[in-house]
Amino acid sequence: IDDDGIGHGPFPVRVTVTITDDEFVCDFTGTHPQVPGPINATRTGLLSSIRTIFKAVTGPLIPVNEGCFRPVKVICPPRTIFTAERPAPVSTYWETKAYAIDLVWKALAAVLPDRLTAGHFLSVCGTVISGRHPDTGDLFILVEPQAGGWGAGARKDGESGLVCSGDGETYVIPVEVTETRHGVMVDQFAFNVDGGGAGQFRGGRGLVRDYRIIADEAQLTATFGRFKFPPWSVAGGHPGSPNFVKVLHQGGREVVFGKCARYRLARGDVARLVTGSGGGWGDPARRDRALIQRDLRDEMITPEEAHETYGLSGIAAPAGQTAADREGR
Repeated sequence: IDDDGIGHGPFPVRVTVTITDDEFVCDFTGTHPQVPGPINATRTGLLSSIRTIFKAVTGPLIPVNEGCFRPVKVICPPRTIFTAERPAPVSTYWETKAYAIDLVWKALAAVLPDRLTAGHFLSVCGTVISGRHPDTGDLFILVEPQAGGWGAGARKDGESGLVCSGDGETYVIPVEVTETRHGVMVDQFAFNVDGGGAGQFRGGRGLVRDYRIIADEAQLTATFGRFKFPPWSVAGGHPGSPNFVKVLHQGGREVVFGKCARYRLARGDVARLVTGSGGGWGDPARRDRALIQRDLRDEMITPEEAHETYGLSGIAAPAGQTAADREGR
């Protein structure tokens, strides 16, 4: 886990998964103790996470009842980052719950290739921007997750631009609604094609969203996990890419981080929200040439990636377009 949002980390987390005829045992012994920052989860949250991944690999379409989870056994010492106790802060517990799901997912992906993919961007990437609306003078608050890239499977590319595994009930706000209700303009809403996730099957693409502040001032709070450690790959694929926030201040100063609280923004500043691509599956050299050509046509990979990562020769960028042009777009 990257950090706790107040300067500590990274924190190692571990699981051993044992499957018998009667039990599905997840042992988190060796996981880091609870931490000072507000990312701790509780034992109840840990159990919820393991039930989620267990249901995903056993029978996701079966109606849920307590009997579905009778084989599940969770072992974890007290007062870890997954089983925190008072007075440990837990206000962004959902990020750490996602890591618990991801650990078991990673342990099983290579042995259950028909049911699990490579790692995905994982984080809710919670985003809060607040201030006073420049037209009405009313207070506004924008609260949303960010969608990102999911991992590739043994026979398919990953999905692009979906919310993470722990975020099924909140949605990315449409551009038109955002610009009407909040003191921001959306300068960019695009796929993140800056690499990551190459493979015989490619990880899905994350997103890039630029919020330009048009209020006199605003504040940004963000909880972007998987900022330092990208989504994992399987069977020789390449890791995905990390999530991050880049603030482009007026005057040219840029600041990059994963988490912040009430970061001050001024009129004209841009909060660029970037979510990662999912991990790849299989050696990129084995990717079907037709799929590479399709990705180029759809601008899901760059000409540089097609040549350098996939070995496709004779690649040219669209007429007049450079890497700098793509960044500007």
